[in-house]
Amino acid sequence: MLTKEDLQAISELINGAVSASEERMIAQIAASENRVMAYIESDVKKEIRQIADGHKQLAEKMDRMEQKIDKIQDSVDEIKGELTTQEMVITRRFRVE
Repeated sequence: MLTKEDLQAISELINGAVSASEERMIAQIAASENRVMAYIESDVKKEIRQIADGHKQLAEKMDRMEQKIDKIQDSVDEIKGELTTQEMVITRRFRVE
């Protein structure tokens, strides 16, 4: 049968082994965190910046296109107005003749 001292020694051995295991796990977790952070900083942030830059360029291009479309719409409205006026003039001339 084990004595109290034997049980105490076993407990200390187990506690030592558990502590050592915890320290190794903490070190491995820290190393993994460092690798993940390095990956995020080197690859993910770069890709996010590229996406943001592309989005900005597309937004600027859309603004330019909207301005061009507005100018074209103004021209079309002006042409429609002139066409309506010409149709009225032609219609009046045919009625007079």
